Amino acid sequence: MRSMRVFFSNLGCKLNQAELEGLSRKFSSSGYIIATSLEEADIHVVNTCTVTHVAARQSRRLARQGRRLNPKLRTVLTGCYATSDPHEASSLCGVDLIVPNHLKNQLVERVQENWPPHRGTLLPEDPDLPVPYVPLAFGNTRALVKIEDGCNMRCSFCIIPDTRGRQKSRKIGEILEEVQELVQRGSREVVVTGVQISAYRSGRSGLYDLVKKLLQYTRVGRLRLTSIAPWDFDLRLLDLFDHDPPRLCRHFHLSLQSGSATTLRRMRRPYGPSEFGELVSAIRERVPGVAITTDIIVGFPGETEREFQETLNFADRCNFARIHAFPYSPRPGTAAAEFSDQVPFPVKKLRMERLLLRADSTAEKFAEGNLDRWAQ
Repeated sequence: MRSMRVFFSNLGCKLNQAELEGLSRKFSSSGYIIATSLEEADIHVVNTCTVTHVAARQSRRLARQGRRLNPKLRTVLTGCYATSDPHEASSLCGVDLIVPNHLKNQLVERVQENWPPHRGTLLPEDPDLPVPYVPLAFGNTRALVKIEDGCNMRCSFCIIPDTRGRQKSRKIGEILEEVQELVQRGSREVVVTGVQISAYRSGRSGLYDLVKKLLQYTRVGRLRLTSIAPWDFDLRLLDLFDHDPPRLCRHFHLSLQSGSATTLRRMRRPYGPSEFGELVSAIRERVPGVAITTDIIVGFPGETEREFQETLNFADRCNFARIHAFPYSPRPGTAAAEFSDQVPFPVKKLRMERLLLRADSTAEKFAEGNLDRWAQ
């Protein structure tokens, strides 16, 4: 019997990528073959995004693309776009199945119900047979591990609380087992990810306790943290960089969004530039050579030229290793989408160009300042 082949497409954040890696391993262990192209695939799983209107448009394009290349292909949509607008998603040409985020852990089973892993008559399963070895999902030595999902915040621009629900965390033991299994299969670096991993809670344990146990009880060679909320940063994490040999990557991603205090208030972010700057200074003092990356939204409703200039100046002071810049995109259902003082597109475009130039400058400055420093 020929095994069904599954091809994966991913849009958006590292959390989406982590979920897709987990799904690929689950599909493999369930008898499916991971395809390397749409042309050879039987099933196309698209993990969609809707954080901006561009991401939503790309999600729709990917959903349609498969059937044009392969008329026999079955397309499965999951992720944030499929969750936020399931009726539109299901009406797209070529889409056969919608699995919203809250059912994503059942996606493989839903696919099995419609398209079993083997064509023809299935033989009964033998419980004594060993679970087949599953290679690294996408052929590299870096793996992403999801430790939490959802968000309890209500930032005025963000659709994530609607598409992913309230914050929820995985148990520490379950995460330790997954990381150790990934290491045994060849992963040399593990990226800990989620919507905002600083919100991780398992009983009385938080992110610091989880990272400490990952370093103590697994053999992962490199451990990288992402997406830490600046208002919820546990400074005890900085103590873990003294581990010998060093295994915690000298990198933090802290989402700034704006360097203007007034813009941050309209965004409903629970910090100001001064608090963010103090955190950056504290991290740099304790972890020499650390790379701090960030996200900045350009053209948020009501953003004046003065507020934008405050953001540029603040980015200079923080000396970010990389700035991920995005033009503001109204998302239906968020508070900011209803604000009356939307910034015109031509203004946003010009500000994006200016911020990208500043981002190149700060990245170059950071690199030059660390040319002679050995850092992870």
